[in-house]
Amino acid sequence: MNRLVWNALITLLLLCAGAAAARGQQFRKAVYYSSGKNIRPYSVVSAQLTNSGDLDLAMAEYASDSVSILLGNGDGTFQRPLKFSVPAAFALTVGDFNEDGKLDLAVVQSAGNQPGFLQIFLGEGNGKFRKGELLQLGIEPTSVAVADFSGDGHVDLAVANNGGQSGQGSVMVFVGTGKGTFQKPITYKIAGAPWGIAAGDLNADHIPDLAVTSLGGFVSILLNDGTGHFLKPVQYSWNGEPVDVKIADLRHSGKQDLVVADLTEGMAVLLNNGDGTFGQATVYPPTCQNCVAPEACVVADFNLDGHLDVACATSIDHSYLFYGNGKGKFGGSIPIHDAINFQGGYSIAAGDFNHDGAPDLAIPIETKGKVAILLNTQ
Repeated sequence: MNRLVWNALITLLLLCAGAAAARGQQFRKAVYYSSGKNIRPYSVVSAQLTNSGDLDLAMAEYASDSVSILLGNGDGTFQRPLKFSVPAAFALTVGDFNEDGKLDLAVVQSAGNQPGFLQIFLGEGNGKFRKGELLQLGIEPTSVAVADFSGDGHVDLAVANNGGQSGQGSVMVFVGTGKGTFQKPITYKIAGAPWGIAAGDLNADHIPDLAVTSLGGFVSILLNDGTGHFLKPVQYSWNGEPVDVKIADLRHSGKQDLVVADLTEGMAVLLNNGDGTFGQATVYPPTCQNCVAPEACVVADFNLDGHLDVACATSIDHSYLFYGNGKGKFGGSIPIHDAINFQGGYSIAAGDFNHDGAPDLAIPIETKGKVAILLNTQ
């Protein structure tokens, strides 16, 4: 084969690969894993829950009063779920709360317009957990974030309380002892019905801060004063209904930006000025056919071009991708076509489930009682 023909063939292959990615077809057909009969998975996190080196899944099953653990096999497949009862399990996160080298779970229990709880489960390193401390929360808690806010080397927790009909939205910060227990919380009032919460260093002082979405149409920034206490919330608003929030450096600048799932408008991006203040939100609506505004988004470099992208899950119709350009901007929404059978997801997680170096996706499909696994072909 002469050089001209070879170059033409390479160009054609690259164009075909680019076209497939542009159609959102860089994921294999979804494989579904059942949570069990009459089980409805609501939210999901991916983490290494055993010493196998493989990523696993933990799912909060709100309507089913349970949590499921799906251990990964390392090849993109998962084992049958390990289940345990947790009333009104709404959201969850992981962290080594007792510092034994094994990841633990913090599960938000939210039973509607009444005070909720945060149940700690201590991991045994094999996918099984034992019940730990039960922490009382505010009215209608919705999300939880983990970080060392106090700088003492122990993992802490922050919970967003929606407030329900009381209108008493708040964030509660629990300082960890390193023994699997937590001190009495410090409560910060948050206006506008808080929903999502994320922790990250927003003002480049190497101390984790908080970003909290509110259904009233804004995100609140709470900067850490360096002792685990937070300054008065600063709000950034737009015409929408923000729910989920992620913190990520979208511009390779060292500045941590915000990616927000907005229930009415689409994906919103707020770029960090570097000091914990942000510019106006840029909203990317879901323009693809059969795409609606997202319930949750996750950030990763899905096409391996060195720039962060965003995948969003919706309560109905297609899930979709926004490919980033590394400058804080994104292209149009690209449907993940196989997602037409999902019938909606309220959460989404990314991780390299098959050790090929490319981030894959997990989307719990509540109405089907299954989690969809989409392996990346990049």
